[in-house]
Amino acid sequence: MGYILPVTNYQYSNYHARVTQPKRDPYPIEQLYPIQLDMDYQKNIEDQATDISELSTKHKRHNAKSALASAHTAVTEQTYTDLTGTGKFVNQVI
Repeated sequence: MGYILPVTNYQYSNYHARVTQPKRDPYPIEQLYPIQLDMDYQKNIEDQATDISELSTKHKRHNAKSALASAHTAVTEQTYTDLTGTGKFVNQVI
């Protein structure tokens, strides 16, 4: 047996500070908030309904434009096929 010198082991004290953490609650509960009456929920619902109706009209207009554009591209492809003679029997794009 030997004599252990009274020297502070800094490596162990740093490890001990890192490992030992204060215990905490795994399921913390926040404070309860008071009830707020007379909120304008109905106004928010009406605003959302108008936003949805605006979006649906924009969507309908966009669909009409895209349908018109797809018909235009079919006519363009047919004209191109008639002029060049390519793609007359096979018209697949990979």
